[in-house]
Amino acid sequence: MNNDTLKIFVKTAGIISSLYLFLVGIAGMSSAIKGMGSEFAETVLTTTSDPFIALFIGIFSTVLFQSSSTTTSLIVGMVSSGSLTIASSIPMIMGANIGTTVTNTIVSVGHINKRSEFKRAFAASTVHDFFNIMAVAIVFPIEIIFHPLQKTSEWFALKMFGKIENIEVLQSKSPIKLAVKSGSKFLQKFTFDNDIVYLVLSVFITFLMLYSIVKLLKSLVLKKIEGFFDQYIFNTALKAMAFGIIITVMVQSSSITTSLVVPLAGAGVLTLRQIFPFTLGANIGTTVTALLAAITGTVSALVAAFSHLLFNIIGIVIIYCIPVLRNIPLKSAEIISEKAVTKKYLPLLYLFFIFVFIPLCIIYFGRT
Repeated sequence: MNNDTLKIFVKTAGIISSLYLFLVGIAGMSSAIKGMGSEFAETVLTTTSDPFIALFIGIFSTVLFQSSSTTTSLIVGMVSSGSLTIASSIPMIMGANIGTTVTNTIVSVGHINKRSEFKRAFAASTVHDFFNIMAVAIVFPIEIIFHPLQKTSEWFALKMFGKIENIEVLQSKSPIKLAVKSGSKFLQKFTFDNDIVYLVLSVFITFLMLYSIVKLLKSLVLKKIEGFFDQYIFNTALKAMAFGIIITVMVQSSSITTSLVVPLAGAGVLTLRQIFPFTLGANIGTTVTALLAAITGTVSALVAAFSHLLFNIIGIVIIYCIPVLRNIPLKSAEIISEKAVTKKYLPLLYLFFIFVFIPLCIIYFGRT
C-alpha cells in the first residue's frame, strides 16, 4: 500500500468515525431537548380541537421532541386510545413536518464562520423548511374545508384493517439507530444526568464533527467524491428521493437524514438542487414508524398514520412536479442564505421566530 492510498484510507476512516460521532451528537442533542420539554409537549398535544392551533402544536411539539417520527407515533397512539380525534390529529401531523426541520437548520449554523460554506449549508437546510411550509399552506386549507386526506385515509384503513388486524408486526430495530443510541447513552454518562450539560456537550460534539467532516472531505479528492454522488446516487431526482426514503427508514429519523447532507452541501460536494429531492424522500421515509405503530392499533390510528404519508406524497406531487412551484423553495432558500451570510444574527432569529415564538404565541393566545 503506497502513501497516497494509505492517506485516502485513513481519511476515509476519519470521515466514517466523524460521521458516527456527528450522529451521536445529534442524537444526544435531540434526547436532551426531549428530556427538557417532552412532558410539556405531551400535555400540549391534547389541549385543543381547533385545527389551526393544532397545526402549531404539531410544530412546537416536534421542536421539543426533535423527531417527527416520535410526534406522529405519539399522535397515532393518542388517536388509538381515543384521547385525540382524527380531525385534530391531521393538522398536528402537518405541523410535525415543519417542526422536524429545525435540527438540520441548527447544524447548518456550525458553518457560520466560513462564508461560502455557510451559504451552501444554510440553503440546504432551509429548502426543506420552505417546502414543508409551502405544502402546509396549500394542503391545510383544502383539508379543513373538504377533508380529502381524512376521507381517503379512512377508506384505505377500512379496506386494509381487516387483513392486518390479527397480524403481529415487529418494528425493525435499525442497527445504525441502535449504534447511534448506544453512543449517545455513553455520552450521557458524562453529564451527571443534567439535560443542559447533555445538550451543551452534544452541540459541541456535533459542531466539532461537522468541522472535521468538511475538512476531511475537502482534503480528499473532492472531484472524485462529487463524481461518485453524481454518478450513482444524486444523478436523478428519483434516485435521490429513493435514497432519502431508504436512509430515513434505516435511521428512523428525518432530522438525522436531512442533517447528514448539510456538511456535504457545506463542503460543496452536493448542490442545492441535488439535495432537494433527497429531503423530500426523507419526508416519506419518516412516516414508516407511525404506520408500523398504527398497524397494531385501531382503524382510527391507521387513518392518522396514513394521512401523514398521503400528505407528504400530495405535497411532492403538487409542488415538486410543477416547475414553477418547485423553484419557490429553492429560490427562497437561496435568498435567505445570501442574507444570512451578511447578517449572521438572521439564522438565530429565523430559528427562534419560526420554530418557537410564533407557535408558542398562537398556542397560548388560541387557548386563552
